[in-house]
Order: sequence, then C-alpha cells, then structure tokens
Amino acid sequence: MAIPYDVTFHPQWWYKNTGVCFNRQFFNDADYRLEADIKMRKTLYEKFGDFGLGEKEPQPRPILGSDLIASGFLHSEIMGCQVRYTDENPPEVICAKLTDEAMKNFRAPDLDKSELWNNIDEQINYLQKKFGYVVSCINLMGIQNIAMDLRGQDLFLDYYMNPEVVTNLLDACAEISIEIGKRLKKVSPEISAGVTAIVKQTAPTAYVTSNCSVEMVSLELYKQFLLKYDNMLAEAFQPYGIHHCGQTMEHVVDGYAQVKGLAWAEVGAYSDLAYVREKLPAVHLNARYSPVKLAKVSLDELKAEINHILTVGKPLDLLSISCVGIDSTVSDEQIRNFLRCCAESS
Repeated sequence: MAIPYDVTFHPQWWYKNTGVCFNRQFFNDADYRLEADIKMRKTLYEKFGDFGLGEKEPQPRPILGSDLIASGFLHSEIMGCQVRYTDENPPEVICAKLTDEAMKNFRAPDLDKSELWNNIDEQINYLQKKFGYVVSCINLMGIQNIAMDLRGQDLFLDYYMNPEVVTNLLDACAEISIEIGKRLKKVSPEISAGVTAIVKQTAPTAYVTSNCSVEMVSLELYKQFLLKYDNMLAEAFQPYGIHHCGQTMEHVVDGYAQVKGLAWAEVGAYSDLAYVREKLPAVHLNARYSPVKLAKVSLDELKAEINHILTVGKPLDLLSISCVGIDSTVSDEQIRNFLRCCAESS
C-alpha cells in the first residue's frame, strides 16, 4: 500500500488554469471563495483525478482560507502589518519595521476589537448557518514568522543585543497565536490544512505551526528563544506538529526533539531525512519534495529519490510525501510522474 502523498499548487498555477483570483475578496468573501474552491477542485479532478485528486462534481464546503494553497498572513495583519493582495500570488505581508521603543511596548491586540478578526467571525457565523459546521484552513503562522513580519531582519540582531525586548515581542506573538488557535478549535476540529494539506490524511486534528523562518537561526538560538513557544503551543494544542520547510531541518532537530508531545513534523526538501528520522523516531514525518527540482528532474532520478525517501524515512506508517508550491513552470507530465512514483511506493 502506498504511503500518503499530495501536491499543492502556487496561486499563479491556479490563476493560469482556472482564472481564480487571490485578491482580498478570495479571503474575505465566503461566497466568492466557495465558488472558486469548487472550480479549483473540479480542475484537479480533470487533470489528476486518476490519482485521487479533486472531485468530479464538487459540492460547496464551508472553508475558512484554503487547503489548496499555502498563504500565511492573517496573524501578522491582525498584529499591525499591511498586506498586499494580488490576483496571482498569495497575500504578501509588508514588514511593519517596529522601532526598538515600539517593540519594547508591544502588546497583543484584543481580538474582539479587531476588524480583521470580526470579519473571520462573520464568515464563521455565515458558514455555520449555511452548512452547520466550519472547516478552518487558515495558515497557523509560526511565532518567529510573525515577529519577523513585525520587526524585520533586525530581529536576528535583537537576539544578541536586545534579548528582553525581543522576548516581549515573541510573547505577544505567542499570545495571539494561542488565542486564535483556541477560537478556531472551538468551531473546527481540523485547523492545520492551510499550513500543509497532507495533514488531512496523516494527522487531521493536529495543530501544525509554520516554523519556516527557523531555518535562519542556529540550534542555540532556537533553544534559547523559540523552543519555549513550541512547548507553549504543544501544551495548548495536542496533537502538535511543526512545519519546517527549510533545507536543513537537521540543524535544529535536536531542539525539536525537546518539544513535548511532538507528533508530526514536515521536513523541508534537501534536509537530511535520515538524520531527522534518527532524532525523531516516533514522530510522523512528511518529506517535502522540491517543486523547483520537479520541473526538470528525469523520471529515473525521481524514482530513485522517492525510493530513497522511503528507505531512510521508515517506518512507512510514520511517513508521507508532498510537493508544495508547484507553479506553471512544472508540466502536467512531471506532476503526474511525481504522483505515479508516490502511488507506486510501498
């Protein structure tokens, strides 16, 4: 039996193949998003339905956000960042560039007074009345990801020069993340598919945080400043998972191994999967395959690489594979090759 596998496409791919636009209306207007979601799932079926993707006659489903793209922005926008919306790309967060003084006095906002969160609440109420339930696919942004959106690259200097001030900012990011997570959990048992869609097949009720930017810090800095926030999230939400899309997850995996109750982890393409498995023997690992490489890789090389993932990622009942961020430079043939190699894995 094949291990779980999945593909996720960049908004540019969807725009080219379906005409769906990813402007503010997609995220704020539930009716528009549900219509777009139907079109997207039907296109998946028409192109890749023989691999179990999409639906022949998709029906409306009450989703917040989307599990068909990856787009982390809401937490940062609620915290004060501006966001640029375009038709062909995920929302782009504009760094707030907080000053030292602003960072020192920063506090998490009151969600009940947030216009942005009120829009989410209105969508929740609308979808619950229409369908009786809600499925949240809002990206659960990682603590440092949010802090970087607020402070910028100076955050990395702050770890050395302003440790108390940076901790205040990280505390606020953790506070808002936990509050948003708890509110989403109240209305939707499954809340992480907006981080990575493969979680629907492998750990549907897990809270998966987006630790994209942890690739940019050392193990020592992770342990000193960020580990406690992963443990705070893990204490608040079980089962708990970490998305690490960086190329060297092995450099911080000793820190991840100290996260209490870690059940699921996404391992970035080009990471040393064998080393990560050694350090996380009982954790479900989702091995990411690079969409950039998929555009040009030969079929023989692709087969060999998938087989290597299977070999070093064992046990197979704690392993899955996904390719995320596929754009229109990747041919349908290459996508089908990837899906076929995964489907024939065992």
